[in-house]
Amino acid sequence: MASCCSDGCCGTDRFFSKMAGMFDRQYRKHGLEKIQRSALAGVRPELKSGARILDIGCGVGALHLALLQEGAAQAIGVEISKGMLERARRHAEELGFKEKTVYIQGDFVERCSEIPVSDVTILDKVVCCYADISALIESSAHATSRLLVITHPRKNLVGTALFKSHIALARLFRFSFHPYWHDWDAMRATITGHGFELVFASSTALWQALVFKRVREFVPT
Repeated sequence: MASCCSDGCCGTDRFFSKMAGMFDRQYRKHGLEKIQRSALAGVRPELKSGARILDIGCGVGALHLALLQEGAAQAIGVEISKGMLERARRHAEELGFKEKTVYIQGDFVERCSEIPVSDVTILDKVVCCYADISALIESSAHATSRLLVITHPRKNLVGTALFKSHIALARLFRFSFHPYWHDWDAMRATITGHGFELVFASSTALWQALVFKRVREFVPT
């Protein structure tokens, strides 16, 4: 499938493709990050055998591959970075999940009409990488029949200061990509407004993991 071609999308691809080797080495050495383990703990009690997983901004594949190991039936990984996707495919093959995984390069918001609804949708450190969070959350919610899993920067003194400093430095030095700080409380309200309720929350010093469960169908007003 074709990749994205907007300036922002290409910049994100370049940035994370350069970083892909580092993320890959960390995953091979340490496995899931602490906040990913927290997210997995929140999903595990709600995970049904045979579940379909959608991993938006899937990186090297850590979370959807973990869920396949826990009994999920198939996973779709969507990722802007070509370098990240190459490593996710490699890990899937090494774990014996080549036939259970599909990988799509591109911007999920632009490609969502092509992607089937999944039981579990993951946005691991993705909402802080996307400018139009409203479009991302709405597209993700419509693509999810059961669980919506999100990790985002934690809103505390240290986390906020570090993250906003990162944004400022990225803009100052004109990096091809910079992260975004959104109103995380408003994000939660948007998700619940789309028919979900929060069923799990956990945090590290810098990150927050949230699991939302669909309790009703979303009906636009």
